[in-house]
Amino acid sequence: MRVISPSSALWLVFFVNGAVLSSWAPRIPAVAGALSLDDGELGIALFGVAAGSVPALLATGRVLRRVSPATACRVCGVWFAAALPLIALANSLLALTLALVVLGAASGGLDVAMNTAGVRLERDSAPRRVLSRLHGGYSVGVLAGATAGAAAAAAGISVLVHFVLVSVVLLAIMVFAMGALPAATAMDERPAHEAGRRRLPRTSLLVLAVGALFLEGTITDWSALFLARDLGAGTAHGAVVVTAFTLAMAVSRTWGDRLRIAFGVRTIAIAGSVIAIVALAGAAAQREPVVFVVAVTIAGIGLGPLFPITISAAGETARGDLGTATAAVTAVGYLAYLAGPPLVGVTANTFGLSTTLIAGAVVAGTAMTLASRRGFSSHNEVDSGNNRVHTQGRNT
Repeated sequence: MRVISPSSALWLVFFVNGAVLSSWAPRIPAVAGALSLDDGELGIALFGVAAGSVPALLATGRVLRRVSPATACRVCGVWFAAALPLIALANSLLALTLALVVLGAASGGLDVAMNTAGVRLERDSAPRRVLSRLHGGYSVGVLAGATAGAAAAAAGISVLVHFVLVSVVLLAIMVFAMGALPAATAMDERPAHEAGRRRLPRTSLLVLAVGALFLEGTITDWSALFLARDLGAGTAHGAVVVTAFTLAMAVSRTWGDRLRIAFGVRTIAIAGSVIAIVALAGAAAQREPVVFVVAVTIAGIGLGPLFPITISAAGETARGDLGTATAAVTAVGYLAYLAGPPLVGVTANTFGLSTTLIAGAVVAGTAMTLASRRGFSSHNEVDSGNNRVHTQGRNT
């Protein structure tokens, strides 16, 4: 007997995904100090997350042709939550790097599995939309993990005890959600004559994913430093802007499905892109800390629904091969999320952080706006080339 609905169970999986690595972020200084790592060595260790995630993102799309998304969510979710204490057990740079590779692989697999499950759930429950709300669960998980991590650090709780407690709680959540996850078969559902053709999402959708996650990664990694150093707010207030941004993302994603039905995906995608351009560029162009926090919060409201919309649209145009479509969008978006902050850092060394943030917002936001106009052909359709796929009103 199900205690919760399939969509609520999947929301909990998104929550777990957000909570794991965000629990690790506030404890990075403690782990680095315990292992006496310098900045270069810490950078090598942190690269382990990407080294594990990217191959897993690509491989999971293929696995989902034979395994159901719900099964993949169960395996990767338990793996991800259970592996967190490995970080605290690491006693060398190599051990820490390998632990982060393990976590990264679980994260990548879970990203594709849960998004594919979400797209499938939307297909089966159309015209009801759920994917943006599910991504809101991820943002809530990020907030919960980061807040608990900061509290544990402030209270002097050891990293091992903290991570074991988080792991136990998140494993309990996964066990609770497992039985109610949406039931579905493996995702290779296309007709036999299409079995040899793997249809990737349109370029416009990939551009939107890249732009949205590039800006999200840039704001997450650089806004606190800009507020604390460039605007003189001090390190104690630097975290405020990241918290406000993440909260804004969670709120806009929670409401994103309703807005999408009310106004259409094209309107939401264009409006969100324009809001992100104006808010982030405006934030970086002025010198008032309070105005900066407010503007970045507004940017979070605009950015929040964009990646869920892109995942959903890719699924609408994917025919039966949802795993490949979801993996493609997730992989390129994740690479942009990872590559964006280092690119901003290199560019800022020459042109300054303020100028770089303004340029990044304008370039990425303009590309997203143009991609939204091309990728979504009308109020309620996804443009898939020669065919148009309705995004509300019927199953596809």
